[in-house]
Amino acid sequence: MYIIVDTAVSTSNAVGPENARAALDLRFMQRALGLGERARGTTGDNPHVGSLVARGEAVLGEGWTSEPGRNHAEVNALLAAARAGHDVRGATLYATVEPCSFEGRTPACALTIVARGITRVVFGIRDPHPRVNGAGAHLLRRAGIEVSEGLCAGPIRASLAEWLRGH
Repeated sequence: MYIIVDTAVSTSNAVGPENARAALDLRFMQRALGLGERARGTTGDNPHVGSLVARGEAVLGEGWTSEPGRNHAEVNALLAAARAGHDVRGATLYATVEPCSFEGRTPACALTIVARGITRVVFGIRDPHPRVNGAGAHLLRRAGIEVSEGLCAGPIRASLAEWLRGH
């Protein structure tokens, strides 16, 4: 379990697998936040999301949101992993915002994540779009994927403040 304190995750002083996983989660979510910043100002009405796919301590692929009508961050991270020759089945996907759950200008990211065999998704904040807002997480959980939300929510909300004001 995470205890979120502004920009940090506090865990107990005990050394163990849960704390190691929490430390990796924090490191990878902070990396995803930085990746999202690469897309700032280029995503139109979409948020500038960052995403990465990891197995253990290894990053398999990274991505950020493309311009409107092109891939979202999660799909770009999955494609980067595939280009590098990585099998993402059983891996963890990190995204600053909840994966979308409906087809608009692009296919639903949550369905792509399910199809690729990801077994765990960690995201920072829910997508406030009325057609998502928890539906992406629900779709992933229904498919048997472990979902964690809320990690680094404060810094992510700060980064996306302008976009969030529109929702």
